[in-house]
Amino acid sequence: MNKRVVSLKRLVGGVHDLAVAVGVFLLTYILVLDVPRTLAIPDLGLRVGFFALAATVIFAAFRLNSGAWRYASLYDLTAIVKASVTLVCVYAAASFLLNRGMSMPRSVPPIMAVFLIFFLSAPRMAFRIFRDGQLGLIYKRRRKASVKDRSVLLYGLTNQAETFLRALQRTPESRVRVAAILDDQDANQKLRVHGAKVIGKLSDLKAITERRSQAGLPIDELVVAHEGLAPERLSQIVEAATEAGIAVSALPSMTELHEFAGEQALEPKPIKLADLLGRPEIQIDALEVSRLISGKKVLITGAGGSIGSELVRQVCGFAPRLLYLTDISEHFLYTIDMEVREAFPDLHVESHVADVRDAVRISTLFERCRPDIVFHAAALKQVPMVESNAVEAIKTNVLGTQNAADAALANKARAFVMISTDKAVNPTNIMGATKRAAEAYCQMLDLKSEHTRFKTVRFGNVIGSNGSVVPRFKEQIARGGPVTVTHPEIVRFFMTIPEAVRLVLQASGHGLRGGSERGRILVLDMGQPVKIADLASKMIQLAGFRPGIDIKIEYTGLRPGEKLYEELFDESEIVSPPTNHGYSIATPRVTNDKLLQKTIAELKAAALAYDEETAIKLLLHIVPEYSGTLRETVAGDKAHPGADVTTFKRPLGDKN
Repeated sequence: MNKRVVSLKRLVGGVHDLAVAVGVFLLTYILVLDVPRTLAIPDLGLRVGFFALAATVIFAAFRLNSGAWRYASLYDLTAIVKASVTLVCVYAAASFLLNRGMSMPRSVPPIMAVFLIFFLSAPRMAFRIFRDGQLGLIYKRRRKASVKDRSVLLYGLTNQAETFLRALQRTPESRVRVAAILDDQDANQKLRVHGAKVIGKLSDLKAITERRSQAGLPIDELVVAHEGLAPERLSQIVEAATEAGIAVSALPSMTELHEFAGEQALEPKPIKLADLLGRPEIQIDALEVSRLISGKKVLITGAGGSIGSELVRQVCGFAPRLLYLTDISEHFLYTIDMEVREAFPDLHVESHVADVRDAVRISTLFERCRPDIVFHAAALKQVPMVESNAVEAIKTNVLGTQNAADAALANKARAFVMISTDKAVNPTNIMGATKRAAEAYCQMLDLKSEHTRFKTVRFGNVIGSNGSVVPRFKEQIARGGPVTVTHPEIVRFFMTIPEAVRLVLQASGHGLRGGSERGRILVLDMGQPVKIADLASKMIQLAGFRPGIDIKIEYTGLRPGEKLYEELFDESEIVSPPTNHGYSIATPRVTNDKLLQKTIAELKAAALAYDEETAIKLLLHIVPEYSGTLRETVAGDKAHPGADVTTFKRPLGDKN
């Protein structure tokens, strides 16, 4: 609200309170003495003036007009009582000191205090009742039911529900109408809160919705009024709502309800898929991340992608000195560039269209920018697409990583953080194999570099990333199904994009402090794996449909290169116990650096010549554990063709 308007309202409130004080002073004396004797009081004008001055000072001290009358509450009433009693005591004490209380009968102070409390609080309460629409006829005249209204049931007789109901009464333009409340406590049955009655438990939901539907009063939605429910309980609520054939949502947070501004803030929020996945989000050590980023020059490759763009958003929050964004997609780069400039107008941002596969472009760019910290998120990641475009994946995921890492090394960046994937562990697809080769290259540089630290952060699937199952399932549900899952037993690790990026930043900050922990991989804590079929069912339920009835789930068979189970660690890797910061440290095999350099040089030549067979064969030399279908395209392939170029040993400084 405009500051002038607020100041004007407070001024009007102050004038009202002063007028009430003077009026109560005169009214009290008139009731006790009558009009003639009141007018005969010596120095009446002086007494009125002193009382008015004292009222002005005391009312200001107790901040009677610091709150809006529309939200008058018990807190305001308490302040009025204290201010009124104080004012009367000050007047009585002054009257006694000046003339021993002459012309002030004993009944004046208590009557005056009662009148002050009543006449100061009554207008505030009346104004709130009027604005809240609790005057029956006024409310009905101001707000008639509309066909666009949503009739909802609240689940949970909580403080959040009471605040929401009270806020609705203050916002008659809202399209949400609360028909009743459900609560599982026996003691709460048949209670009423702001006109809404508790009419049953969650187990009664289906019967209640059927009865109301038959009576021509259908329920559209169940709104959860509990904060912090366990994912298992939230899943049960979603299932109950789905069975009853209604949508399900959740109330805004208590902060949003207390600070709401208009109809939009009162809109129930959709329940997020992440809320049903059974793992709490881990919060980061902001101080550690700030040490990594604050005041530094930061460069992010793949800045327009799902992970890259979230990296950009979170890095901006830690006040880098300069931020350089690169991406091959002009559109995505422009989008994140504009977002950052609007959200952080004081931050110096430079955006460069650049392909990590172009060694000259990347080298020139790094030489110009000389970043302190590099986050390498550029990659080809879609398994089926990469499987049929193996050479392109090698160019981006392996050679592109080499270009960016070499440029960081040549320009003495403090740290280079590569984003990897659980598909790099015992890969069965080209995407995983190329990411494992990129891990090996960064690991080798970390072991030999004196200035630049190279860290790899490995994690699984993120909810809502471009091309992931979540947006695909949403599209299929929107079309009415079926939702396609490759296999009923396929499972994956999942986390939200913001959480994944938070953990990347935290793991990077902690991992780069350990001077002896070279050549290691940071593996994020992904919680428990989730069945993709269960994920599909939950998404169907969140959309208000019944899995297998309203929308079917069809199984299409595993795609080329796809595993049933993803792994976060290779059995040959030495793994430390999980840290308190949301990640574990894996110590993978180390590839001989000279042979790795020679193999990648040959790989580059084969990729540039588009010799797919040779390129895959050379990739197998770096990643002998790859067991995908494209292995069969390599003539004379042995079980582990890379055994002659790979040595298995622990990284330097590892004493485990």
